[in-house]
Amino acid sequence: MSTFALISDPHVTVANPQTGWTAPTIPNEPTMYRESVALLEAAIDEINSMPDVDFVLCAGDLTKDSEPYNHDAARDLLSRFKKPVFCVSGNHDQPRPQKLRPREYLDPDVVPVRTDQIPQLYGDFGFKSTDLPAYSCDPTPDLHLVGLCSAKPDDDCGEISERVLAWLDDDLSRQRDPQRETIVMLHHSIIEHVPGETVNPTFSWFHVENSPALKELLKRHDVRITLTGHLHMQDVKQEGSLYNIATASLAGFPHAYRVITLRDGELDIRSRRLRSIPSYPDLQTHSRRYTTDSFVAIIGDALMAPPFNYTPERARTTSAKLHAWWPSIADGDERFDYTAEELGDPLLAAYVNSFSDSPPADNDLLIALREE
Repeated sequence: MSTFALISDPHVTVANPQTGWTAPTIPNEPTMYRESVALLEAAIDEINSMPDVDFVLCAGDLTKDSEPYNHDAARDLLSRFKKPVFCVSGNHDQPRPQKLRPREYLDPDVVPVRTDQIPQLYGDFGFKSTDLPAYSCDPTPDLHLVGLCSAKPDDDCGEISERVLAWLDDDLSRQRDPQRETIVMLHHSIIEHVPGETVNPTFSWFHVENSPALKELLKRHDVRITLTGHLHMQDVKQEGSLYNIATASLAGFPHAYRVITLRDGELDIRSRRLRSIPSYPDLQTHSRRYTTDSFVAIIGDALMAPPFNYTPERARTTSAKLHAWWPSIADGDERFDYTAEELGDPLLAAYVNSFSDSPPADNDLLIALREE
């Protein structure tokens, strides 16, 4: 039996220690960068109080935008966990081109860390080879862990290189103990978590572009569990025997993490939420409101574009009616029943309702790993 904690997307953000530079507030982005350190510290305190936790996983987006000093701060914070920590990098842990992040939000005085530098920086957090953005280990006798850095260069979507796929195939082919479960952690999703994720440009950046090749390999080696972040939402999707368990960002609503126990051929997944940090004693209420305000603006912009093409006034009033929509998706286990009369558009009502969650559950669930 083994128990581990899973966190994701801490987006550690501190001031440049040399110049004092801090990023200005990024419009319509609900990530709470200024509170990122306090949020990760709260998670560290909670997880350190759990005596049964054997190790901790972090599924990427360790920093705001891969600033070297934010990586320094992230490593320092992760080292405060009492148990071993294993991490991977995400799309925010590599240089960000201007199409993804305007220059005014990037520190002009630093060179961002590249993905190929992550293994050397995080050698104490799983990586064994300095020239491979992947690793494997056995943190407990009954579990084989694989970590993959999945960020595609100069993009927000994911990609697993042919070299890493070949390494993974070789690694998994060496796992011959039927009592040891393999779990693969990466940042980007490999099963669709929202409708049209792989083809809709609004959401395609959630996904590993060559996920079919990765999934074929995982299924061939009887891997059933993949752990991801990136989406800032609690969501679990199943494709045949393969599960993709996406965990929300610590730095944004609902500030969730998971405690997972492997025992007797089952994976018991329990979700927890941070409730308070010093600057926001009622964190959940504040954060939900902050996220709502951000996404009302985002939804309004989307409604003015095809296929809806609303006027600005109609987009504003309709997006206000959808104020609870995206926070509910992020929270997991969501169900929607918007009506055409309520929204004034049957196409829009059908679309937003299509995001209602389907089994399995997103927050607390038990997965049978082996058939009787």
